[in-house]
Amino acid sequence: MKAELLVDSKCTLGEGVQWNADHARLWWTDIHGKALWSCDEDGGAVETVPCPERLGSFAFDAENRLLAAFESGLFRWDIEGGRLERLTHFEPDHPTSRLNDGRCDRQGRFLTGGIDEDGLKPTSSLIRYADGRQETLETGISVTNSICFSPDGRWIYFADTPTQMIRRYPYDTETGAMGAPEDFHACEGKRNFPDGACVDASGALWSARFWGGIVQEVTPDGRAGRRIEVEAPQVTCCCFGGKALDRLYVTTAREHFTPEQEAAHPLSGGLFVAEPGAKGLPETRFAGRLFG
Repeated sequence: MKAELLVDSKCTLGEGVQWNADHARLWWTDIHGKALWSCDEDGGAVETVPCPERLGSFAFDAENRLLAAFESGLFRWDIEGGRLERLTHFEPDHPTSRLNDGRCDRQGRFLTGGIDEDGLKPTSSLIRYADGRQETLETGISVTNSICFSPDGRWIYFADTPTQMIRRYPYDTETGAMGAPEDFHACEGKRNFPDGACVDASGALWSARFWGGIVQEVTPDGRAGRRIEVEAPQVTCCCFGGKALDRLYVTTAREHFTPEQEAAHPLSGGLFVAEPGAKGLPETRFAGRLFG
């Protein structure tokens, strides 16, 4: 199966795509381009909002305000009202780390984590923000990616991208406690790194593969299922969206491309779409009230 180009956005590092049913729009970030993008389900009515610093991931609350994981920490952002306020600082003693992938658990608590941009050293962490409090869940991380949850919320999936292993942890839906990790799916091949991911209504995980040029379905028991080819080698994130939640939207990048790579992969950085015959779940909103 092949994904089709939907928006030729040419993002340097497109990421964090999600469907907002209230807006009937897709939203995604160009991290290095410092821009928040959106469009309708067919790729029309494209809009961009400039960001004050690099935006790694985000979650909407019930009032469609954003909990935004900018590079230096978490902010609350009311785009329409023009309000942006810092909530936390992220690893202020590690100037080469920034926030990256993130998503709410099924109860609306926001989990996000860092990337070390100086050689991908295992010096960053996974954090959770809820009830006005930030806590550290895991340390020793190089590149946080693939955060998503099983439909019942009892498993959290996670990848430290350079390891090429997607792990899963038992997750207590009431307390948020994480159990011991176990290997879930190994991403085989020298250039097949797990990036962003989402889970469909059946519990299958859909994994974007940076430098792999694909989105790989992984069945609930960890086996490789269907594969979607993307005309861009740096596949970064995916989500189900559209009014029926049956379309898979895929972000891509052109990070550190040479002129020769740009010429060979001209659609890189675009937003793609496929219809894999699966149905997604609504993106969980942040449970807290960001603005009074």
